[in-house]
Amino acid sequence: MRSRTQALWLLHFTVFLWGFTGIFGKLIQQGTLHLVYTRTIIATLGLAVAAALMKRSLSWRTPKLGVYLLTGLIIAGHWITFYGAIKISTASIAAACLSTSTVFTALLEPIWFKRRVRVYEVVLGLIVIGALLLIFGLETDSRWGIIVGVISALLSAWFNIINAVLVHKDDPVRISFYEIASVAAIMGIILVVLPMISGSVGGGAGVLLADQGGLPPPLWKLPTSDIVYHLLLGIACTSLPFVTGILVMRMLSAFTVMLTVNLEPVYTIIIALIIWGEEEKLHAGSYAGIALILACLVLNGWYHRRMTAKEVVEPDPLSHG
Repeated sequence: MRSRTQALWLLHFTVFLWGFTGIFGKLIQQGTLHLVYTRTIIATLGLAVAAALMKRSLSWRTPKLGVYLLTGLIIAGHWITFYGAIKISTASIAAACLSTSTVFTALLEPIWFKRRVRVYEVVLGLIVIGALLLIFGLETDSRWGIIVGVISALLSAWFNIINAVLVHKDDPVRISFYEIASVAAIMGIILVVLPMISGSVGGGAGVLLADQGGLPPPLWKLPTSDIVYHLLLGIACTSLPFVTGILVMRMLSAFTVMLTVNLEPVYTIIIALIIWGEEEKLHAGSYAGIALILACLVLNGWYHRRMTAKEVVEPDPLSHG
């Protein structure tokens, strides 16, 4: 990848693929934890095959291995809460909540990159928050889904910022492999110990954990539709876009990536409306909120083009200690 423009095109393609994750998450009949576990097993195998075909090393001999495994813990939390929000509410609500990751990124990125907070990022982030408040104020029947979805957005911002640093120090395929393999291991442990704790958990968390004790059945024992959806989710929507999503961070800031990811709910909502119609339909004001989010995306792109014209480059993480 030689230019920021190429990175942006690749990022938009990646986000388009991510737009289907919420759709498959609702179509698959498994519970949240079983879904995430099966997804990560497939994605890990897919990355191993891709690494072999691309002749990329997956050697564990890297000083950052511990960081990859800990980042996997954050990713596991993100996926559990994201698919949990879908099961509690709708795919549209869960996807829309991811837009709050923009303001979380604007606040967290300066800490990791040791730079000043950019006023325009905070302003755009606050506009996104305002747009989401508009959506949330109208979609009052989905409060648990909204709460869980916003937690998912915070975790998403966190691990993407970490990857924005890691991508400058290792191969994106190896980073992706160990992070997702870590998620699979974490999910396996959770499912084994879950029967001992699930009885004492209530509320929205109880919905996420219900009837999910023990490891799920192997893929070939699932309904044919679930097999197809899992393969698409694990390979087309996880292995491939996870690598490209990290790769583009060599050219783009974490904030730009997260702001562009705000297109994901737009894709998800459009697809969900086509498939489920009235079940996924939002209030008119909610669509106005989504339009505000898109406006922020356009403004961010315009700002960066203006800065590029003035030969102002984005900060290099390696130059900050």
